[in-house]
Amino acid sequence: MRRNSMRWTQDEEFFVGANLPWLSYGGDFGANAWHPDGGVGRPGQRELMGAALGGLRDQGASVVRWFLLCDGRAGLRESGAGDVEGPDDFLFRDVDAAVEELDRAGVRAILVLFDFHWFKRAAVLDGVRTCGRAHLAVEQDARGRLLDRVIAPLLERYGRHPSIAAWDVINEPEWVLRRRGAPGHPGSVTRSAMRAFIRDVVALVHDRTDHAATVGSASTRTLSLVMDVGLDVYQAHWYDQLDRRAPLDRPVGVLGLDRPLILGEFPTRGSARPVGEILESARRSGYAGALAWSALADDTASDGAALSSALAAFLAGPGSSAVRS
Repeated sequence: MRRNSMRWTQDEEFFVGANLPWLSYGGDFGANAWHPDGGVGRPGQRELMGAALGGLRDQGASVVRWFLLCDGRAGLRESGAGDVEGPDDFLFRDVDAAVEELDRAGVRAILVLFDFHWFKRAAVLDGVRTCGRAHLAVEQDARGRLLDRVIAPLLERYGRHPSIAAWDVINEPEWVLRRRGAPGHPGSVTRSAMRAFIRDVVALVHDRTDHAATVGSASTRTLSLVMDVGLDVYQAHWYDQLDRRAPLDRPVGVLGLDRPLILGEFPTRGSARPVGEILESARRSGYAGALAWSALADDTASDGAALSSALAAFLAGPGSSAVRS
């Protein structure tokens, strides 16, 4: 029986936050050959995590988006045949540490279960298998084992934790969809297979947690992929190169959505628009909140210093608040 999900409603005040999105990609939760003693539960990593969350709180962020299993390189016990056997010995310890530090900081998290790299071509780097796990999501029996052995226990353990705002099933699944009429590439999946995977995970979120379910769609243009799969809140990302087909200034109301929409990513570096202007445009357009990219990632779209100053300036004005349950 479904528990009461956390809801976003359009009459709540606009909230702001940031994508953490990780201390190290795929290395925050669980162990592998690169870090055999696990992720953010390690003393040194936990201190870094606590400082990062506290810093975001001090800047005014109320919500962080944080990647959990990523491409599967850590956190899983897998058979030699590539099947999943369960969580590894450090996954829950690391998530325990994360929710404790979220509590301490007074910040809530949207936890991203999978990244689209989960589906891409496998590679083994210094004894660690990255990517190459599409079969665990799209083959029905293998997906059942992944959900039963890893995702269900994870959701059961943390499904009532007040520092978790939502579970994001997958980040930007559009990038691994097989294009109609084009040859498939390793890891590419059909639209119907991706929707079935998302629908099954969403159902599990609803069955095992009090939290909302979302998906990190790459833009408003591709939201149709996640229509009618049971999401509680839609999420779209925006970068300058997407604006021609998915304008940030387009009112959310014209999209005809049956749930609120949040801006799950937008650049803090390399954009023609300042961070404060993006935030104000998102609020004016009717988004329920916005999460900047990013606090800690080292890429051409991230500027932690610009994020910090922009959040402070934006929150000095009227109309922004934390997500409320």
